Amino acid sequence: MRKWLLSLMAMMAMPAAAQSPWQRAVVNYSRQSYHSGNQNWQIGQSAEGWMYFANNNGLLEYDGANWSTYPLPGHTKVRSVLPVGDTIYVGALGQFGRFVRNAKGRMVYQELSGRLGEKEQINIWHIHRIGHDVYFQTDGTFFINDYKTRMASHPGIRYSNVVYNRLYITTSKSVSVLVGNQFIPLPGIDISQTSNIVAILPWQQQLLFVTSHKGLFLYSNNKLQPFSLTADISNMQLSCAALSGTTLALGTLQDGVILIDLKQHKAERISTNNGLQNKTVLSASFDADKNLWLALDNGLDCVQLWSPLRFLNSRQSPIGSGNCSVSYQGQLYLGTNQGLYAMTDGKIRFIEGTGSQVLCLDTIGGQLFCGGRQFFLSIKDQHITHYDNRGVWAVRPLAGHPDVLLTSSYWGLRLMRRSPQGWQMAEEVKDAGISAKTLYIEEVTNAVWVANKEKGLYRMTLTPNLLRVSKKKCYNSATLPKGDNVCIAKIDGEMVIASRQGLFRYDAAHDQLVCHTALEERLEGHTAYTFIQQAPDGNIWYATDGTMHVSNGHQRHSYLNNCLMEDFESVSYTNGQQAVIGTEDGFALLYTRQGHDSTRTIQPYIRRIVIGNNADTLYYKAEQPRISWANNSIRFEYSANSYDPSQPVRFSYWLEGSNEQTWSLPTRLHLKEYTNLPEGHYVFHVKVITPDGTMGSETCFEFTILPPWYRSWWAYTLYIIAIMAAIYALYYRIMQSRQQLIKEKDEQIENLEEEKLQIELRARQDELVRSRMNVVRKNEMLQEIKKTAVSINNGLNEENLPAIKRRVVRLIGQIDTNIEHDDDLEAFRDSFDSVHHNFLKTLGERYPQLSHKEKMLCAYIRMNLMSKEIAPLLNISIRGVEIARYRIRQKLDLESKANLTEFLQNL
Repeated sequence: MRKWLLSLMAMMAMPAAAQSPWQRAVVNYSRQSYHSGNQNWQIGQSAEGWMYFANNNGLLEYDGANWSTYPLPGHTKVRSVLPVGDTIYVGALGQFGRFVRNAKGRMVYQELSGRLGEKEQINIWHIHRIGHDVYFQTDGTFFINDYKTRMASHPGIRYSNVVYNRLYITTSKSVSVLVGNQFIPLPGIDISQTSNIVAILPWQQQLLFVTSHKGLFLYSNNKLQPFSLTADISNMQLSCAALSGTTLALGTLQDGVILIDLKQHKAERISTNNGLQNKTVLSASFDADKNLWLALDNGLDCVQLWSPLRFLNSRQSPIGSGNCSVSYQGQLYLGTNQGLYAMTDGKIRFIEGTGSQVLCLDTIGGQLFCGGRQFFLSIKDQHITHYDNRGVWAVRPLAGHPDVLLTSSYWGLRLMRRSPQGWQMAEEVKDAGISAKTLYIEEVTNAVWVANKEKGLYRMTLTPNLLRVSKKKCYNSATLPKGDNVCIAKIDGEMVIASRQGLFRYDAAHDQLVCHTALEERLEGHTAYTFIQQAPDGNIWYATDGTMHVSNGHQRHSYLNNCLMEDFESVSYTNGQQAVIGTEDGFALLYTRQGHDSTRTIQPYIRRIVIGNNADTLYYKAEQPRISWANNSIRFEYSANSYDPSQPVRFSYWLEGSNEQTWSLPTRLHLKEYTNLPEGHYVFHVKVITPDGTMGSETCFEFTILPPWYRSWWAYTLYIIAIMAAIYALYYRIMQSRQQLIKEKDEQIENLEEEKLQIELRARQDELVRSRMNVVRKNEMLQEIKKTAVSINNGLNEENLPAIKRRVVRLIGQIDTNIEHDDDLEAFRDSFDSVHHNFLKTLGERYPQLSHKEKMLCAYIRMNLMSKEIAPLLNISIRGVEIARYRIRQKLDLESKANLTEFLQNL
């Protein structure tokens, strides 16, 4: 977590001049802040504006929000750094190489020194770029681009730099410039005169030499001349230098950094007594915003040279936290938690008798009133008058009562009356027993508004003699609950109440508080306001979220993020160009009309994109990713290349394709997370809101959340196939069912027909049997008749009845004819074959060896008649039937195990 400290930069005319108590801002980054090595050797800034440092633990990166360290193989110390586009070149002890980003944005080290570190000891102290070539400087030579190309040895190189696109080096013997592939000494330079050169810089088409002990020199037209300064820096033990415009920064080994204006020949010094963490400056560099970065022996510091803020801190001036301030009679009075101080001509003195927390400073009628927890006094013409030791929150005049003042305290309201001897404490206002931290009096009605956290917000009407409250009403409600301090001020002639629930105004016609929407739209919108005030020039000052803002109606500026005194926010004005703001550490002086001379646009950058719960990282410069449904939670981490914590940038974001219809409210958070995003195409937009409130640049990231597998295209394809298969299966099932029904109906019909046929067959079989039985009975009867006739015939005498005999003989012949009449047999065979599918015909064709009676026996067997039923039909005995069956089996060649009945039924 970045911890920064706002500090001074003392204005001084060296070697000795009175320090101004107002000091520049210095942002301190300790090793606990950036979590890396203590020593930092060189500084570089990439095209994106990110800062890079050669650190003992590796390459140190800072993007304005996050610190990252990228170690080298072997964890060697990095001594030099040079950002070139997206590539960061580094030089270390025993190796050199470069860092490039992979597809996911992670830094990947590519070694360029090969195996040189194993063969020879190399230390890379500086890295330069000329055209497309990168030069790595060691103690005695240069490597160009990689280890394969090196220049001729030049032992004892102490320093090198590229000036006017030419490479210069210094040694113990000369200063040389690279011409072709050789270093040529510069003429006209006596190296004993310059001693140790720590920097060669461009200045007005000349070379500016900075030496460690002998000051500055200008080299032009082959001549070296001292650069005269008002300040004496000859014994400063300089270690490094950097130049931006006319500002020269000189780092020292024992006394911080010296800033010199080369035009005005003025000098300023910053050391541990006024802001730095460490006196030893190893490297100095200006960033694109012209802030000065210092690489220290222990930590990093950033001097906000172009910040419009100056600070009076308890670290340098132990006056305490700033509660209130006012400019009075040429002096600046400062009320703190330790008492009242006065600043005159840059000197601060304590006001005796104010040894407790100051609560208010008000100028009324040319007199300064100061209230504290344990005192109440006034100052006029350097004369101090003490009134009370009980403490006062506020003092206000009453319209129409020039000789009366109204004060608020822990015990309520009290009057002050003016007498020939001056102001004196007078009566307490009855029925107004409210500890009133906030006090406001309406100009026309003299209605009194008081407020505190416990009691709430009240409007009181006083009696004509001001001694009693005649009417009192509380205005707290659900929209303005108790529990927070409110601030009441006149804005554009109208009373405005600032609260954590927004801005309100008093509607006298309806005697109620209403939200001041119009003013909120001019300022920060509907948010929590802890302070509001209008300056004499019409600008509106207000505090939200621990930050002070000022708006002129067209632009807004933000200052002092997380530096304000909670419940004691205050602003006073020394002249038309300066404002004094109370802070936790003291006070800040704001030059309201000082511009910020920066040639760089603040850009937002999406640094890291984390998807799902497994911390998978995507790189925002990669092609549009397609993210699975299982990872439909995504977190964006972004930053901006701004390094002034006192004037923080804010961000606004919008996820196009989601339910977000517009940009978010400004926020200082550097991340945004979305969870359970539905499938679809999205574009995440984020833009910067600069400290002046204007909308800055924007960047975006496109991505697609894929549908879950059950809603993917191939799943829908499977669904279609499955539906079609189901439809086909249903159709097939229906057709099968129909066919089954038809089959069942056919089977039923067949069964019915079969049953019918069986019935008919049985009927015809019965008919055949009956017919055959009739034939048998007829034969039997005829046999009996024949026997009778024979007996008659045998009993007759030839003498008696010869004629009868002839007739009986003729009768017997007719009976014989009827007993075995072929027509009956033929009719039986035809009927049997029609019922049994030409059984007798087939049997005769296949087995012609069978006799007529055997065929008839086969027919009876097929009809499932028993032997005892067959015997009379054939006019034989049962034994004769069994013998006939046996003969048939032999003629049919049936095996002993074969069933004759089944064989005949299957024939």
